[in-house]
Amino acid sequence: MTIALRLSKLIPASQLRHAVRTALAATVTALLTQVLHLEQGYWAVFSTILVMQTNFGSSIAASWARLLGTGAGAFLGALMATAVDALLGQGMPTLATAMFITIFFCALLAAKNDNLRLAGLTAAIVICLHEGGRNSAFAIGLSRFMEVGLGIVVALAVSLAWPSRARVVLRFGLGKGLEQLADLLAALMDSRMQGRYDRPRVFHRKDAVLRLSMRNRELFGSARLEPGPSGQGETLNALLTMQDRLAEHLLAMDHAIEDAPPEGFHQHLHAELTELGAALGQALRTLATALQDDAIPDAPALKRLETALDQSEMKLLDLRQQRIIAVYDLDEVMHFYSFYHGLRGAARELRAEYARRLNATPAS
Repeated sequence: MTIALRLSKLIPASQLRHAVRTALAATVTALLTQVLHLEQGYWAVFSTILVMQTNFGSSIAASWARLLGTGAGAFLGALMATAVDALLGQGMPTLATAMFITIFFCALLAAKNDNLRLAGLTAAIVICLHEGGRNSAFAIGLSRFMEVGLGIVVALAVSLAWPSRARVVLRFGLGKGLEQLADLLAALMDSRMQGRYDRPRVFHRKDAVLRLSMRNRELFGSARLEPGPSGQGETLNALLTMQDRLAEHLLAMDHAIEDAPPEGFHQHLHAELTELGAALGQALRTLATALQDDAIPDAPALKRLETALDQSEMKLLDLRQQRIIAVYDLDEVMHFYSFYHGLRGAARELRAEYARRLNATPAS
């Protein structure tokens, strides 16, 4: 068995690809600094490594932050070092004064804009290298900016030539999000229909949904920076919003059953609610697969979901006409309707998205 095969079993392919891209970009940058005879070319290599992210959109965001912070820090550091030099002359008081004032303002800027958090680091380097007056502070600042710019250009070039798109990763993340919602739904349905609230299972499912939702939102921020049709970004945002609404419906179900008694009005719709939960879970997983494959979802899952919705509505209407619900106290009725409306709301939300995708063509 080769080393490559062993690595592929130990490390995911996406991580291996990112490691190779980063190493390649750093090597190219190091060679360019030698060819261009840059005196402190290692700063370019540092920049390449820092801005090389797992996807192109994140690399663009990191590049902008690095470039903006470096530019602001180089200018402020050079300006303050030159001004204090002219006022106080050479010596430690000059260094201390320039450093304190510059870093003070850089810290204020970083508090206002996170993209400027590297300004203080660059300013400190410029001031320290200028100490003694051997080199122009502005020349040092410009040199630092050019070195950082070189590293950023190489990192983006490698990312563009060998791309890992945030939009592609996000599409898989959205599919995984639907799967985790299906797992949470299954935990909630089992807890209600079996009359025993499985707190640890439900908690872990909710935690997984929340964590992935936050990760997908971060990926969407990176995906918006990548080149591509604007319609794709709108579609991804709509899917994120749809998943947030699904999560809200499931959380409403969770709130309704957490302290609900094991027996209650829901037992009169045991078969209908069980089928609706199963149909919704199937539709969630089917749509998840379609998202990851960038394909149209299978129609039978939608048909089953619609049938389950109709049957539950008809059964509930029949029970109302029989006035069976009248024998239950208000608290139990409220628990039931909170649970049922959450389940029905999630089913309707998914049905609308499912139908929309069935009438659309895959967006490659």
